[in-house]
Amino acid sequence: MVQSPQPAHVEFVLPETPLPGLRRPSVRFWVLTLLMATAFPLSAQTGSRRPALIRDTDTAEGKDEAAAEKEKPFNPLAAEQSMKVGDFYFKKKNYDAAIQRYMEALEYQPNLFVAYDALGRAYEKQGKPEKALRVYKDFLQKYPQSDKAGDFRERAARLQKN
Repeated sequence: MVQSPQPAHVEFVLPETPLPGLRRPSVRFWVLTLLMATAFPLSAQTGSRRPALIRDTDTAEGKDEAAAEKEKPFNPLAAEQSMKVGDFYFKKKNYDAAIQRYMEALEYQPNLFVAYDALGRAYEKQGKPEKALRVYKDFLQKYPQSDKAGDFRERAARLQKN
């Protein structure tokens, strides 16, 4: 019978420090680590708790609505951009979106004639002549001496006949 060779006994010798040149962490390191762990829990990673809901109480209770209803600052560039987007929607016959963009343009530049004109046309195309008439009368009330007041008077008269 043949004997199998016995594995040689290997002995490992560990150095006193894990890697040469490194020191053991100080007590201050462990205290700071513990403080950070309690201040910023990792519950999102562990999945042990559901995340807390963040709620802006003022907005939820309607107190912030007054700030949202403030007039937008005078900005002709933003008004022009809104007009271009509104014209795009108008050509695509998406009158609701066009109306929103024309109204936004008027918020940025309240004296913009083309926005009133386009808004009235969009309401007419949408089949809401009473709203178009209100837009035309609003323009005439605000700017009665405008060069375009005659056009708006004609449109208002035409809509009142119908």
